[in-house]
Amino acid sequence: MIPYGLNSEYAQLTGVLLYPPGPEVANHPDPAAIQQLRPINHDLMQQEYVAAMAAFARRGIRVETIDGTPLGDDREYRYNMMYCRDLFFMTPRGAIMAAMANPTRRGEVRYAARTMERLGLPILHAVGGDGRFEGADALWLREDLVIVGVGNRTNRTGFDQIASVLSCQGVGCIPLPSVQTKTQHLLGSLQIVDRDLALVREEIIDPEVTRFLQDQGFTVTGIGESREVRELQAMNIVVIAPRTIFMTAGCPATREIYQRAGLAVAAELEISQLINGAGGLACATGIIARARTADD
Repeated sequence: MIPYGLNSEYAQLTGVLLYPPGPEVANHPDPAAIQQLRPINHDLMQQEYVAAMAAFARRGIRVETIDGTPLGDDREYRYNMMYCRDLFFMTPRGAIMAAMANPTRRGEVRYAARTMERLGLPILHAVGGDGRFEGADALWLREDLVIVGVGNRTNRTGFDQIASVLSCQGVGCIPLPSVQTKTQHLLGSLQIVDRDLALVREEIIDPEVTRFLQDQGFTVTGIGESREVRELQAMNIVVIAPRTIFMTAGCPATREIYQRAGLAVAAELEISQLINGAGGLACATGIIARARTADD
């Protein structure tokens, strides 16, 4: 069994789950039909994954990969499974598995679950029935509180199941609106980078979310809808330690905003092919383990 579990979005990152896609992901004739923006160049995607995995390793972060060996005749799982953050939500005691909103992606969760079983990671619950839940909608606000974006990809039934699992760990769970059109998940408009510091895409996030964060004692730094944010996934960051991030390469204006806010940029990674697939670095990084914060 490998180390697992977390209770924050910002503590030292120690383990991630990635899926470097095979060549079958390349050059789909109708990208929109599989929720992608443009055809993917697989050779370039491979190069970008090698560099990203090396960046994690240099920081002492364990990298595990999803086993994509087919479980059946359905091959739709291969097109978007690289966006591993959506497939599960990790708690201190184990994972809650997603129930994807779009039928094209529903088979992916089985592959993440098989990999977790191989690694010895406990699976506490798989959202089922009429529930819909994608992992990028759930964020640890504090050691005792999780917030869940409800609207686009996660519904109230899915939220209720997550809240029930977390209550068994003494953790509260609060629904917040996530109905914006420029991003599909709460993580797409909110990043918690330290115990009391959050970044928000201020022009698209629901004002209720910002007010809630401020009421909870957070300093909220607004990030505008620049080309870097809209087209280059500049806010699709991975927090690897308090106020320390990996971000997209080629986004100097956003990097400057982060540095003014007190963040350290530990790596800038090329993710052109993840962007072609309509995601970014945070979307691609399933979080398995972080150092536990003091109140756990």
